Amino acid sequence: MNSPSITLCNPDSEKSCFACCPPIRPAGYDHSLYKNMVKRILRENTNSFDKGDDRIVPITGFSCWALGYLDEAYKRIGCLLHPCRHGGVDLRYRVDYGNKCARETCPASKFFDALTITQKTFWLQLVDGFDAFSYSSRKANPLFNLMPWGCHLLRLIPVVEGDRRFTWESFLEAYPFFETKALPRNNAYLINRLVHLENIHLITRKRFKDAFEQFSAGLSVRLSRKVTNREEGSPVHRLNMDRDFLDFLRLSLSITKTGLKEAIALKEMVDEQCEQFGRGLR
Repeated sequence: MNSPSITLCNPDSEKSCFACCPPIRPAGYDHSLYKNMVKRILRENTNSFDKGDDRIVPITGFSCWALGYLDEAYKRIGCLLHPCRHGGVDLRYRVDYGNKCARETCPASKFFDALTITQKTFWLQLVDGFDAFSYSSRKANPLFNLMPWGCHLLRLIPVVEGDRRFTWESFLEAYPFFETKALPRNNAYLINRLVHLENIHLITRKRFKDAFEQFSAGLSVRLSRKVTNREEGSPVHRLNMDRDFLDFLRLSLSITKTGLKEAIALKEMVDEQCEQFGRGLR
């Protein structure tokens, strides 16, 4: 059973994630690079916030006037207009990005929300001691890169490890695969085809990481020679197929449109290649 009280955005009383606030910023922006300045702005926003004011005030620059501290200890940072702070009433209409704020969801949070309480707690131990700034940093917080590997691995590893405690450093020592340069969403389908409870030891081996990177890169090249991006057909993300596989098509093969028949044929080829690669690892 999932826990609505433990989310990736609000994991505990010591920290929160505000990486996507406001929703319009330069590529690569990271709040932690401007920590002192942002802290001052957050205090000003918090102290000046009037929940009885219903005026619409546009966001100026890259700072939202409704982003502030959620607790008296000035630790947790988030949206002062969010419905969870106002008895379910959504006040985000007061900023000109209100609809976007309400609509957008962090991709990593979707995977996290699908986990059980025990599984969430396991992964959160990797960020023990983080404050809201380091937790909201895509460079500092490893969960941003771990979650897109998908629920298969995210559920499997806690089952294997049980109550064993990890820091991020000790976790990488135990599972060197996660130091890979292979991008998670591009490769989640492949790794989920290859790794199961019976052979999870594979991702504890450094040589598997290198072998997987070579396999993934070679597979993408071989398949790219067999397919061409079509102007007709359905957008790939709308096909009724495994979402991880569709990400593989889009992100590894750069296929944006194709027919269901062609996509199924590609999946059969990928599955066969994974089976051959897996046999070589036994």
